[in-house]
Amino acid sequence: ILEEDLEIAVDFFSYFEATLPLLQSDPKLFCVSAWNDNGRPDLVQNATAIYRSDFFPGLGWMLLSSFWNEVKGKWPNEYWDDFLRRSDIRLERHCLRPEVSRTHTFGEKGVSHGQYYKQHLASNMLNDKVVDWVSMNLSHVATASAFDLFLSQQVKTAKLIRLEELKGNQVDSPIAVQYADKEWKKVAQHFGLMEDQKAGVRRGSYRGVLPFSLNGQ
Repeated sequence: ILEEDLEIAVDFFSYFEATLPLLQSDPKLFCVSAWNDNGRPDLVQNATAIYRSDFFPGLGWMLLSSFWNEVKGKWPNEYWDDFLRRSDIRLERHCLRPEVSRTHTFGEKGVSHGQYYKQHLASNMLNDKVVDWVSMNLSHVATASAFDLFLSQQVKTAKLIRLEELKGNQVDSPIAVQYADKEWKKVAQHFGLMEDQKAGVRRGSYRGVLPFSLNGQ
């Protein structure tokens, strides 16, 4: 599904061609999205990175006819993106999303009435590197268990710190920022992440973990 106010990346079709078999084979996936909500240039770095997310990103996405048949009778007139984020619709299923977005929106006004456009969407980075996704090894996102292992290893090998220990956002190796739920908005504002939640899920996150790059790290 590609809205009329979206520009696509050079490898847009390769990305969806490579991820279609994953969507078809894993009942724990309900979509593949081209969009990273936290895709500003200072928050992304790896054009080949792809993740599972509990959050439906939208803005250029792929679904199967089986999922459409499941939801079409309930489809709302507006805010359909929030409709797909409801727990009774998502049913603990995931979406795939890239680190660097494969779409860019130039539509300030639409069914969502321009929510977050100037603050976040307008500055979201569109990938300009040609990635041969079909030749990529995507086994780490092929199943929920494979991604659980991949993400757990990423967190375990990162340096665990608290926000107040981070000086000027300068890092030279992977870090994991530990925080309490009540501190989320403070953490999001510090890094310039989108701070809202939908159905209790933070944008781009998976099981409460939100992977992003910081100044190229």
